[in-house]
Amino acid sequence: MKKKELVDLITGLSLMLLAGVILLLPSFKVNDLSFILKTIFGFYALIKLTQFILIIKEKDFESLFTCLISLGALISLFLIEFTTKNMVLVLLIWMGIMCLIKLKKADFYHDKQNKMWILRLFMLFVFLTSGLLTGINLYYEASVQTIIVGFFFFLNGVLDTIDPIAMYLMESKK
Repeated sequence: MKKKELVDLITGLSLMLLAGVILLLPSFKVNDLSFILKTIFGFYALIKLTQFILIIKEKDFESLFTCLISLGALISLFLIEFTTKNMVLVLLIWMGIMCLIKLKKADFYHDKQNKMWILRLFMLFVFLTSGLLTGINLYYEASVQTIIVGFFFFLNGVLDTIDPIAMYLMESKK
């Protein structure tokens, strides 16, 4: 496995681990969604910045853009009044910008005539669908909100893990 693929894989697994911890929080009666979202976006930005620094020679700016968007979401959570509508709005704006970043990456693969663009487009569709469903279903009690947000970020970690595995399998097939 190349260094970039290994770093991408570790990043995806760490995002899945973070989401797994979030899924366990309602069991311990931790349901402060404001704190949880701030923690998620903070760790997400930190993980993606670390990923960008480790693979800076690859000139792949997807993780840098993701870091900046996550920092923007984190800052906005500190600035706005924390209501369910505002939380959904921040999450949907973050998800929409993330979709644009993922679409740009799919276009990059398409321009290089790499078949990964089909997988990236499918993963974009899954991310968009899960993000919209998350936004729609956040109008329940706090423990349900925590679980829904945890599942969304767990799925995002799974999608981030699929990419390096698929690249490794495609390269080993050649």
